[in-house]
Amino acid sequence: MIYQIGDKSSIYCIEGAGQARVYYVGAPDFTLIDAGMPGKADQIISALAQIGVQPLQVKRIILTHHHWDHVGSLWELKKRTGAEIIAHARDADYITGRRPRRAPRRLPGRVMYSIMGLVGARNVSTVDVDRQVSDGDTIGTFTVVHTPGHTPGHICLLRGDSLFSGDLLLATSPSFRETPHMFTADVPTSRASIRKVAGLEFQAILSSHSPPYVFRASERVRALASKLGTLPE
Repeated sequence: MIYQIGDKSSIYCIEGAGQARVYYVGAPDFTLIDAGMPGKADQIISALAQIGVQPLQVKRIILTHHHWDHVGSLWELKKRTGAEIIAHARDADYITGRRPRRAPRRLPGRVMYSIMGLVGARNVSTVDVDRQVSDGDTIGTFTVVHTPGHTPGHICLLRGDSLFSGDLLLATSPSFRETPHMFTADVPTSRASIRKVAGLEFQAILSSHSPPYVFRASERVRALASKLGTLPE
């Protein structure tokens, strides 16, 4: 399923690519954000066809981080679109396979990651990263915001009044929440990243594991950031 975010927006949300949403941004960017779980390339390509986008029109695929539910169909999408693959420098080696993916530090997370990660990793092909980016870099109309913690190279993407937030947090109602700690490599660093994003201004937050939240989202992030010092790690 694919649907437009706002009546006049060039941003679309693709659901059905697995646990994590994939976003498509049209002209002038023609960009996919993340690549879904393994075996979901057909669903993503089919969703794009519903809005008249052919595979070779996709110019780039930006990865918010290296986890398998975000890069699972990357190899197939690269083959069919020819798109440039972009990721933060600190996650690039995990995507290319030069380094094994890290499990979270805490025991429950390591166990859960082992179960989910091993199942997913069997079907994930490694892919070369064409461009490595850092905090503050621009990619078309996007600005890279390095938000480490969930993974070392996790990034958010700011575009106008929209923030593509990957797995930085859960944009739930009535209040935003942290991503469960069991899936986060470094909780204190992730909290610092949330505080960093709380200093930005945006209306919509487009999260991987929550529906798009399109009204005064930065205020909700600030409310979460203000509570972090009182919450247990």
